[in-house]
Amino acid sequence: MDVLDNPKFSYLLGKQAFYYKIWKILFYYYSKLVFTFYTPLKVYGRENIPDSSFIFCSNHNSHMDVALLSAAAQKSFNHFGMMAAKDYWFDSWTRRTLINTVMNLIPIDRRVKGEGQFPIKDTIKLCETFMSYQQRSLIFFPEGTRGNPGKILPFKKGAARFSLDLGAPILPAVIYGSHKAWPRGKFLMRPTGIKVYILEPIYPEKFLKSDTPSENDLKEASKKMISALELAITKKATELYEK
Repeated sequence: MDVLDNPKFSYLLGKQAFYYKIWKILFYYYSKLVFTFYTPLKVYGRENIPDSSFIFCSNHNSHMDVALLSAAAQKSFNHFGMMAAKDYWFDSWTRRTLINTVMNLIPIDRRVKGEGQFPIKDTIKLCETFMSYQQRSLIFFPEGTRGNPGKILPFKKGAARFSLDLGAPILPAVIYGSHKAWPRGKFLMRPTGIKVYILEPIYPEKFLKSDTPSENDLKEASKKMISALELAITKKATELYEK
């Protein structure tokens, strides 16, 4: 069966069913209320947001970071997709249904190399189809996990490779304050200000030597691209945390 014909992933293709769409819209406006009155959000650099689809990448210190990026871009949760482990989030009907009421999860095999249980080419195909509808975008946290405030972990190359394969720019951002508003290990948020700095986009074509790159060319380009992304985010984060 072609992955696009699998009913498990129908919510990623075109217009979503009302049930999935309405909860994402409601959660988005709830988040906006929180970011207006409880944890006031200030956003810098919205002029850097591309008119086309993009891959949003930022540092990651809190569970609220996805909602912050959505609010910073002024786009609802219907607009963004995120990678999620296929074996954990999609093999359980309950997990898949509950989480997709507020987020658009796109399955990826934990073992990115090789075919594994879910081929990477199917993940790319779902991303392409998802992004082709109303210029939707993806969110990546290139550190791969939540880090400690002010300490950027080494970036994984996934975001760069997806950018190259999808032909979509990476939009770097730095979140400052979410580590105070919702610290790791705490159940409740705290009232404190948060800032999101949206940096200049990084375009994949600048790292390719030809229109028909080989696999080696793509690997080399992804290394250079992720290095540029890591440098941009680390530089801004260091500047903020050293104040």
